[in-house]
Formats: sequence, C-alpha cells, structure tokens
Amino acid sequence: MTPSEITNEITRLIEEYGNDVLRTATVILKSKELAEDVYQETFLRVVRSYSSYRRESSEKTWIISIAVNICRDYMRSAWKRRVVVTDDFLTYSSESDTEDIIEKRSEKQALLNAIMKLPDKYREIIHLHYYQEMGIDDISKVLKIPGGTVKSRLFKARALLHDMIGGEAHG
Repeated sequence: MTPSEITNEITRLIEEYGNDVLRTATVILKSKELAEDVYQETFLRVVRSYSSYRRESSEKTWIISIAVNICRDYMRSAWKRRVVVTDDFLTYSSESDTEDIIEKRSEKQALLNAIMKLPDKYREIIHLHYYQEMGIDDISKVLKIPGGTVKSRLFKARALLHDMIGGEAHG
C-alpha cells in the first residue's frame, strides 16, 4: 500500500471504530480524560502495527483488543489508587425527582458501585458483554482467553454482582 492509501485506511478505521474505543475506555476507566488518552494511544498503536495486522479477527475485535490492553495498563498503574469513581456518565431524567427516578438512580448507582468493586477480570467481561454487546467468541479474542473461560467468568461475575447488591440484580 502507498502512504496515502494507508492514511486513508487509518482515517476509515478511526471514523468507523473511534466511538467504540472511546466508549469502551470510558466504561472501563470511568474517566473521560483517561478514555481520550486511551483513544489516542489505541490509534497510534493501530498505525504502528497496521502492516502486521493478520486479519485473524474482525477489525473491531482487533482495535477493541488494543484499547482493552491499554486500559489494563492504565488500571495497573498508580492512578488506580488515586482516582475517585464518579457517576458523571449517568444520565439523569428531568429535575423532577419523583420516588421512581430516585429509586432507579439508586439501583443504577448500586449496580455501578458493585461493578467497580469486581476484580478486573470480571469487570472487563461485564463491560464487553453488556456494554459493547460482544459475544463469547469476540470476547475470547479480545481478552485472549478460551471461550469456556469467558463463559465461566461471566457466570461468576453475575453471581458476585447478585451477592453484592443483595439479590436485587435485574437483567
């Protein structure tokens, strides 16, 4: 490929998968600023490794794999001990806080708090399955683990969440 063809291809990948990368990083890291860093680093790595991309998985799976690995690096670093989880990304209904809205917000916050307390390997599975709507095979490729392991971690993560929020998990 010529340099201009590579540039066009990278531009296409950013336009097609940029939002998925940003969303994945935001949900995993719970920080827009860090998610933007991950977004940039992901596409820098895509540029650097594009010529070695073997097309063994879909472009989305390949790019999300890169983003998840970068998120893992951030989570292992010192920032994890300093960052406070916020609910900035929660969408609230109108200002009229009826009991129903307060209850739903409370349930959503309880679920988010429980998800954030999960060990990393379970939190990643929950995110990829429920938030990125990935199937077992794609999660297996992204995390580089067998499909059976994905299934067992998903089962264990659900059980942990169920126990953590008093058996009131919905979905």
